[in-house]
Amino acid sequence: MHAPATVKPPLRLPPLPRPGRPLFERRRNRPDDTATALVSAFDHAVQRAELDVLIVTDEAGILVSNSTTELDLAMLAAVTPLVARGSARANVRRDGVEREYSVRSIKVLGETLFVGALGGNFGPRERELATSANATRRILIS
Repeated sequence: MHAPATVKPPLRLPPLPRPGRPLFERRRNRPDDTATALVSAFDHAVQRAELDVLIVTDEAGILVSNSTTELDLAMLAAVTPLVARGSARANVRRDGVEREYSVRSIKVLGETLFVGALGGNFGPRERELATSANATRRILIS
């Protein structure tokens, strides 16, 4: 007679830290509410790409959320849907320097929203705009 063999669970090791990566897991420190989660995601994107501001507006140009800033964003929010549709080009000046503005449209629960990124260099701005658009969709749906 043979005794039944016991099956051992596989050995699981925590992931090793990668060079240049923080040792803490950012997903464990996520905010509980939607508004704070959006601001946090936008603030990190602004920092990574050295942007002036990141915003989300609705189809009427009403500001839904934005990164932390002291700037008045009402006018920028108002033109964001027009820029996204190609009806207008945003000529934004800050401290006498023209800033480029990129916009992406996203669908969230049947509504069209626009995510805009102001300032910074083209490549990093476009990368963070795509990341922020995906984060906005994910945060608002969850």
